[in-house]
Amino acid sequence: MPNNYRVYRLDRSNHVVDVEWIVAAGDDEAVAAARAMTSADKCEIWQGERLVATVESAPVGRRSSAIWL
Repeated sequence: MPNNYRVYRLDRSNHVVDVEWIVAAGDDEAVAAARAMTSADKCEIWQGERLVATVESAPVGRRSSAIWL
Protein backbone atom coordinates (compact mmCIF):
# COMPACT_ATOMS: atom_id res chain seq x y z
CA MET A 1 0.00 0.00 0.00
CA PRO A 2 1.46 3.41 -0.94
CA ASN A 3 2.32 5.88 1.80
CA ASN A 4 2.21 9.69 1.72
CA TYR A 5 5.35 11.59 2.67
CA ARG A 6 6.26 15.27 2.88
CA VAL A 7 9.68 16.47 1.79
CA TYR A 8 10.73 19.77 3.35
CA ARG A 9 13.61 21.52 1.59
CA LEU A 10 15.69 23.57 4.03
CA ASP A 11 18.17 26.37 3.47
CA ARG A 12 21.54 26.70 5.23
CA SER A 13 19.78 28.26 8.23
CA ASN A 14 17.38 25.29 8.44
CA HIS A 15 14.40 27.37 7.31
CA VAL A 16 11.82 25.65 5.14
CA VAL A 17 11.99 26.98 1.59
CA ASP A 18 9.68 24.47 -0.09
CA VAL A 19 7.55 21.44 0.64
CA GLU A 20 6.37 18.69 -1.66
CA TRP A 21 4.18 15.63 -1.18
CA ILE A 22 5.36 12.31 -2.55
CA VAL A 23 3.86 8.83 -2.58
CA ALA A 24 6.20 5.90 -1.97
CA ALA A 25 5.95 2.22 -1.12
CA GLY A 26 8.14 2.69 1.96
CA ASP A 27 10.81 4.74 3.69
CA ASP A 28 13.68 3.64 1.42
CA GLU A 29 11.77 4.63 -1.68
CA ALA A 30 10.79 7.97 -0.13
CA VAL A 31 14.42 8.77 0.74
CA ALA A 32 15.55 7.83 -2.78
CA ALA A 33 12.86 10.06 -4.29
CA ALA A 34 13.84 12.97 -2.02
CA ARG A 35 17.50 12.60 -2.99
CA ALA A 36 16.60 12.62 -6.67
CA MET A 37 14.41 15.71 -6.52
CA THR A 38 16.27 18.05 -4.22
CA SER A 39 19.02 20.54 -4.82
CA ALA A 40 18.58 22.06 -1.37
CA ASP A 41 21.34 22.00 1.22
CA LYS A 42 19.21 19.72 3.36
CA CYS A 43 15.78 18.15 3.35
CA GLU A 44 13.63 16.28 5.82
CA ILE A 45 11.26 13.46 4.91
CA TRP A 46 8.18 13.15 7.11
CA GLN A 47 5.34 10.65 7.26
CA GLY A 48 2.63 12.15 9.41
CA GLU A 49 4.27 13.21 12.68
CA ARG A 50 7.24 10.86 12.16
CA LEU A 51 10.56 12.20 10.90
CA VAL A 52 11.75 9.46 8.55
CA ALA A 53 15.16 10.84 7.56
CA THR A 54 17.25 13.93 7.05
CA VAL A 55 19.15 14.08 3.78
CA GLU A 56 22.03 16.49 3.44
CA SER A 57 23.52 17.46 0.11
CA ALA A 58 27.15 16.62 -0.45
CA PRO A 59 29.94 18.57 -2.05
CA VAL A 60 30.44 17.90 -5.75
CA GLY A 61 31.92 14.45 -6.28
CA ARG A 62 30.64 13.07 -2.99
CA ARG A 63 27.38 11.20 -2.44
CA SER A 64 24.77 12.56 -0.05
CA SER A 65 23.82 10.61 3.03
CA ALA A 66 20.58 10.07 4.87
CA ILE A 67 20.41 10.21 8.62
CA TRP A 68 17.82 7.67 9.71
CA LEU A 69 15.85 8.34 12.86
